[in-house]
Amino acid sequence: MRHASLLHALATAGLFLGSGLISVAYAANANDALAVSVDDFYYRDTSNEPTDQTAVHEKRLRAFMTALRDDLTADRRFELVPSSCASNCPTDGPALRDRLRAASQVGAQILIIGGFHKMSTLVQLAQTVAIDTTSQRVVFRKYFQFRGDNDEAWQRAERFVSEEVRDRLLESRSQQ
Repeated sequence: MRHASLLHALATAGLFLGSGLISVAYAANANDALAVSVDDFYYRDTSNEPTDQTAVHEKRLRAFMTALRDDLTADRRFELVPSSCASNCPTDGPALRDRLRAASQVGAQILIIGGFHKMSTLVQLAQTVAIDTTSQRVVFRKYFQFRGDNDEAWQRAERFVSEEVRDRLLESRSQQ
């Protein structure tokens, strides 16, 4: 599984150590917008459901990613920097260190990556990782569990994940 190699790369690079916030020195002061880039998340379905839902899941994942980026754009505390990674980034794209370097070169202070794992008919997990592009250290990592696999469940999950990501980034920034 190609997306598993991303998680392996994170672990190998020592980026997944610890579960708490890691103090990171941002270049901007607390009054400046935090420059954030968001790579497309991966999706893995091991629910063994009889119906192939690949197309539906791809559509929902695209809507999730669009809404997450829109939420960051709408929040003046953040500046959304376009991802340097194409839509194949989570699976066939460049190595994580190269992605961090590219994000930094276009002005992103934080790179957000993640993925979804559908474990059963009703249970999905979402993982979100925010990484400082300069130090290449994890700012935070969080796992979310949500129930349901319809548009409404995905929209609720996106709103919750978006709020949590923004809150955690601001919290880590205020601890500087």
